[in-house]
Amino acid sequence: MNTIWLLFTIGFVSAKDSYKGCYKNSEESESPLLALNYPSKPSECTKECKNRYYMYAGLMKGQLCYCMSRYGSGSPSNGCSNTCIGDKSSFCGSEDSVSVYETGQKGSSPPKRLNVVQRQTTSLYITWERPDITNGVITSYTVRAVPGQTYASYPLQPTQVQIQGESSDNTIITNLHPGTQYNISITAMNAKEESEPTYTVDWTLIGPPNNPEVPKIISREGTKMVIEISEGSSQNGPLTVYQIIVVYPGIVPPTDHNIAYPNYDKAIRDGFLYYITGEFEASEFMNHKQFVVGDGQKVGGYYNAPLEKPFDRPQIGIALVSKVRNEIQYSYSDLTGHAFMFNRLRDRQGLDGTAIGLCVAIVLLGTLLIVSVVSYFVIKRRHEQIRMNKLPEQQELTLQGPMYEVDNMGYIPEEVPERPNHYQDLKSKVWSIPKNFLIVDSTLIRRGRFGTIHSGTVQHPHGESSKVIVHSISDGSLRPSEKRHMLRDLDACIKAGTMKYLASLVGNCETPDTLYVVLEMPAQNLKTRLLAARSGNAFPTEKLLPIGASIASGLDYLDAHKIYHSHLCARSIGLTDDFEPKIMGYGIGKHSLEDLKLARWTAPERFGHKKHNPAVVWAYGVVIWEMMSMGGTPYSELEDECDVEEAVVEKFVRLKQLPDMPDPLYEVLLSCWHVNTDERPTFDELSRLSTLGICPITVITEPYRPELELN
Repeated sequence: MNTIWLLFTIGFVSAKDSYKGCYKNSEESESPLLALNYPSKPSECTKECKNRYYMYAGLMKGQLCYCMSRYGSGSPSNGCSNTCIGDKSSFCGSEDSVSVYETGQKGSSPPKRLNVVQRQTTSLYITWERPDITNGVITSYTVRAVPGQTYASYPLQPTQVQIQGESSDNTIITNLHPGTQYNISITAMNAKEESEPTYTVDWTLIGPPNNPEVPKIISREGTKMVIEISEGSSQNGPLTVYQIIVVYPGIVPPTDHNIAYPNYDKAIRDGFLYYITGEFEASEFMNHKQFVVGDGQKVGGYYNAPLEKPFDRPQIGIALVSKVRNEIQYSYSDLTGHAFMFNRLRDRQGLDGTAIGLCVAIVLLGTLLIVSVVSYFVIKRRHEQIRMNKLPEQQELTLQGPMYEVDNMGYIPEEVPERPNHYQDLKSKVWSIPKNFLIVDSTLIRRGRFGTIHSGTVQHPHGESSKVIVHSISDGSLRPSEKRHMLRDLDACIKAGTMKYLASLVGNCETPDTLYVVLEMPAQNLKTRLLAARSGNAFPTEKLLPIGASIASGLDYLDAHKIYHSHLCARSIGLTDDFEPKIMGYGIGKHSLEDLKLARWTAPERFGHKKHNPAVVWAYGVVIWEMMSMGGTPYSELEDECDVEEAVVEKFVRLKQLPDMPDPLYEVLLSCWHVNTDERPTFDELSRLSTLGICPITVITEPYRPELELN
């Protein structure tokens, strides 16, 4: 009996504690939801309303249950005279008054329609809709990505992202692993509590397999070669297929992860200097560990052609292939660097006297021809040396100059009476780095116009070291036109010298075969750092305008030296750890940038010119807009570059004012995008941008669409 009385007392106190009072009915202002017609007691109504994520339950007429997110619009009332049918100690309103009870719900309802709309190898672009029932103001959303199925051989860590602002509805989850299934959830946070999550499951795109080892040549005989293959692996997707590659001697074939090589017939027909000679499933590796190249059979649907001209002295490589549904990625080994000769006279015993005579005659004539050619080049070289001795510097790298960079390609020489030797300028103005002071990483960043581009480390004379970008240029392999363009691009960096806001030329390092051009390598990239802010790594808002002002100072410096920046965008701005900008991508540095689509940074007067070079002040305004949008893609609603051109040139469309962008700042950007170039501000004026005020960025509305920015 005592136990029953105790339970009754607890229930009574609970009901009393949740009771908020009696109020005049105000259905229209409170927007209540009729949840139950016949609740017998308040606990039934509060339970139902809590299940629907409402904070309050209201009862009327002793039998009607309403759910509400707020109450009190109607005035307090003494009219709640109806007791509840199942609980005579509690009130259930009346004809014109409502008894209000708390449900215990504090957070919002879950966000809606969580979807993955774009997949990359290391990121997922997701969208969602705000909760229907917010129970206050949503302050932030929290996105969690927990790895499930994966091809990685080591444990993967969950990723969590927090996005500020109630109106936010998209983000990019970065730092994910390729070829991995992620369980993605999102919750909404109001001032009181976090909501329940909404879930979805999706996969990142697969990445390339690990680079395979160079195959070993076991033996060579006639038109065949036996090689030994090392077993491959992949952390970024399934290892599906091995391919055996035959490459013309001395050729460096493409090694991009999305490039497939042709078969033998297509290579011969279309003039490719490489082909696939055999393919087998990864599960059959042990059966093909020793592979015979050139046996004339079909291997995996590919003709394993005998090694005859023009592939009679081949380089051999291995390709690993990863396939999932319609995704496919390749990785390529280095090539065997040893060409081999075949015995072209396979049956000497069968030769008759006539054939022997012909062979002797051919050998003699060939020898005479070789001697004549060698003599010609010796005489020519001696003549050139005599002529070159009259010049102040016996070097091959000489420019007509000084030269100015115009747009993306052109230069205008100054009218000066002398022809200065720019290689001498290079040696006198730029640090000649000792070879033992420079370490070039083997990992390739990209293939530039004049050679390969790597990261590296340079040891300075005072003992400190720094990370650098190294352009590895094989001067002897450049065509004359390429050499001229290379020297002109290099000349722009020489003339710019060193400046606080430039990623400057550090120096050069020469070897007999290669010229290494060394540039500063900022610790981070502005575009990447802005996008990281979408994933919870907050970007300090107070740094935005000082960064913009510093970029303007750097561009003003380049302008004073008559150097035109043809690739200005957030990707061409580096950042130090102290958020100091370093302008990259001018002169030879533009070849180390990603392959950019520049139309979205292009001024109206520049459309139609090669590569859509942007006018610099116009492009600067777009960079500031990128910063304020935390890396958003300009004109993201326009899919094609032609659409951008039409909108900007013919319809006078300009990038819109962002929610947290102050009016004075947007007026500055509009002046940068003035049709009349004379009305645009100078960089000296723009260097005072930091004098404007700025508020914290509370909402990110502009999507980032990499496929519209990168080729």
